[in-house]
Amino acid sequence: MQFKNKNYILAALSVSCLFNGFHFLLLDQPTAGYIFLFSSIRFLISIKWKFQWISVVSLCLSLLITISTYNGLLSIIGFMATILITTGSFSHNDKFLRLMMISGGLLWFIHNLILGSPIGLIVETVFVGSSCIGYYRYYIAKKPAEQAI
Repeated sequence: MQFKNKNYILAALSVSCLFNGFHFLLLDQPTAGYIFLFSSIRFLISIKWKFQWISVVSLCLSLLITISTYNGLLSIIGFMATILITTGSFSHNDKFLRLMMISGGLLWFIHNLILGSPIGLIVETVFVGSSCIGYYRYYIAKKPAEQAI
C-alpha cells in the first residue's frame, strides 16, 4: 500500500489474495477462501477495466460465493469487507481506494479475530497499518503545493 501507482497496489493485492485464499481454505473457511481467490482475479481485472458493471458483477459473484458457502457470522463479515474493497478497487480515485481498503481491512481483521487466526491477524494488521501510512503519506502529510502537482 506504499505504492503511489494504483495499478501496482492492485497487482500486489492480487498476489496477496491468492495466498490468503489458500490460507482460509486450510482453516476450513470456504467463504473467505473462495472470496479471496476470486478477489485475486478481480484485482487483476480492475487494473485494466474500471467499468462499474464489472464491479456489480463481481459483487454478485461474491454474494453467490457467500450464499453457497455460508457458515454464519464470518461469512457475513467477509462479504461486507468484500463490498468495501470491491467498490474501492473499481474506483478511479486513489484516495477513495485507500479509504475503502482500510475499512475493508478492518472488517477482515474482525473476521480473523473471531476466527482466531493469528496469521490472519498479523496480515490484516500489516495491511491496514500500511494502508494508513500510505494514506497519511500521500494525502495528509503532503504540503498543499505538492498536492497540486
